[in-house]
Order: sequence, then structure tokens, then C-alpha cells
Amino acid sequence: MKYFILAGEKSGDLHGSNLVKEIRLIDKKAEIIGWGGDQMKSAGVEILVHHQELAIMGILGVLKNLFKLNKLFNLFTIQIKEFQPDTIIFIDYGGFNLKAAKIAKQNGFYTQFYIAPKVWAWNKSRIKSIEKWVDQLYVIFPFELALFKEKGISTHYIGNPLKDAIDAFIPNPKFKDNNNYVALLAGSRRQEIKVSLPIFEELVNSSPNIEYIIAGVSEFKDLYENCNIKVIYDQTYDVLTCSSAAVVTSGTATLETALFNIPQMVVYKTDWLFYNLAKLVIKIKYISLVNIILDKPAVPELIQSEFTSKKINSCLVKLLDKTSIEYRNQKSDYKDLNKLIGSSGASKIAAEKMILFAKNQAK
Repeated sequence: MKYFILAGEKSGDLHGSNLVKEIRLIDKKAEIIGWGGDQMKSAGVEILVHHQELAIMGILGVLKNLFKLNKLFNLFTIQIKEFQPDTIIFIDYGGFNLKAAKIAKQNGFYTQFYIAPKVWAWNKSRIKSIEKWVDQLYVIFPFELALFKEKGISTHYIGNPLKDAIDAFIPNPKFKDNNNYVALLAGSRRQEIKVSLPIFEELVNSSPNIEYIIAGVSEFKDLYENCNIKVIYDQTYDVLTCSSAAVVTSGTATLETALFNIPQMVVYKTDWLFYNLAKLVIKIKYISLVNIILDKPAVPELIQSEFTSKKINSCLVKLLDKTSIEYRNQKSDYKDLNKLIGSSGASKIAAEKMILFAKNQAK
């Protein structure tokens, strides 16, 4: 069978690669092309557009790139018409992928969406788009199942694919038995890194007794050229395993850090316009996945003006002290989080269901 997969960012590339591995185990003759990154390419996907081309953030980012976005959607239309896939699989990245799903459905293709858009956080109007343009929806948080099913959307809870990635992780021996660092995760997008890096450099200069290490992304290597902090590229999991605590830019990495049982604080800063518009529509109390899933402030969040080296330092002192209440509470909350997330196997379950759906439609 023929599969077209669209993953719009680095985390989607990771989940896409694990999904493809499982698809190939079941469907030995699978033809798979799509948009993604190096990990999907390594799994055997012919990458037509790299996810770097889709890295557009905030309202201003969208407005500045309207021509580019229109060009990308036109290219997507041409590619799916030429390839004629049995199914198109969209991975996360809701803002872009739902528009692409609309194009796919309007051109007569079957659509499956892996890792649902976070409509419970904001923009619930997207539920209507999912109803219209998505044939099968695969969710990774237990509370999402009822939300979408009550709207009549064919929804499947398959567990969280991060567990698959973490369980499959084999640590680099040179990082073993060394947890002296504080990990700095500046984000996986250019704009996030540009905002976070100067604050991280201030942090390092203000606390010389702590060893810091950045989990860098090699595709944005140019941003780190003049950085005075040690950078390890494309080995985030190894960096976490050799760290006693972490400062994490909000995103998937907050959940990954928690599943590695590393004490953390979450930071985030974006453009003023986007942040203030988002505040009007966001329906949740927290920005980190850890706090959202647990529905409590399990990890500190330093957002916008709170994201300063001084405030990070203040939090770090407590997280590095294993006798502190902050350290003990966070470790206890991580245990509860693991129970809620459940065991690994999401990629395999998703692959089985996606293939079955595609085969049934082909009959």
C-alpha cells in the first residue's frame, strides 16, 4: 500500500520514524513518502520537503510567510495527486496539518491524524475542522478520547509514543554515570532558540559553580556559533541522562524530561502580539504538558517576563537540593504522571489501526 506522511516539526519527525518502522513490519510492500526530517528518512521515508521549511511561529510569523504557506499547500496538492496514496497520515502540527487535511479530503483522499491538535488548550473551533476533514483520529492522552468521541469523530486512544521512543533509547556509554550537569533545552525552533539562548548565557555567567550543557539542534547550529556554553547536538536524551536538573523550553521536551525523571522548570517567551492574543483564547491554566496532564503546578513555569536568569537560578537551587520539598514533590508527581501515561506500544497500535483502516477503504 501507499502512504503519504506529513510531520511538521522535530517531535513529529521522531514519532513518524517510529510509526514507519511499525508500518513496515506489518506491510512489507509499503511505499512511503512525505514531509518530515532526518529520522523519518532513516526509517525509509522518501522526504519531499524537510520540516525546517514549515517552522513558522506566532501570528507575525504566519503573516510574514503567507506567500510561502500558499506555495507549500500548492506543492502538497500536486504531490498527493501524483503519488495517489491509499491514505495520508498527518502527525501533530495542527495549524498546518488541518489545512493540509482539508486539501486532501477535497481531493478525495482518506485522512488519518496521529496526535490530535490540542483543542482542549485553545481554538476549540478546530474540532469542526477535524469532523469535516479527518477520517480517523489517534489521541495520546486519555482525557482526549471522550472529548472527540462525543463529537462523533472516529477516535482511538493508543497511548503516548514518547514512551516508545524512551524505551527504545540506548544511552551513549560516554555519558553514563555522570549527572553533574544542568541541562538547558532551548527549543526545537529557530525563534525559540534565539529568545532562550541569551537568557541561558546570562544564567551561566551568574552561577559559575554549576556546570551547564545545552541539548542543541544541529539544523540551527549557526545560532550556537558564539555561545559560551557546552553544546551537544541531537542527543537530547543523552544530555538528560547526565543531568541532575533541566531548564526546558515548553513543548514535548517537558514531558520527555519528566519521563526521564529529571527535575525541571519550564520556560517560554514568544512575541508580544501572539502571547496577548493567545491569552484571550487559551482555556488551560498551564503551558507545560506535565502540569496539563496532572492538572496541577507540578513543575515551575516561567513565562514571558518571568523567564529571567535570576528566577531560573532561584528555582534551580531548590531542584538541585534533594532534601527540598520542591525536589521531593516533583519526583512524587512524576510517579503519578507515569501511571497516567501508561506503558509503551503506541506506535505499533497506531500502525495496526491505520493499516486496517486503509485496507478496508481500498476494498
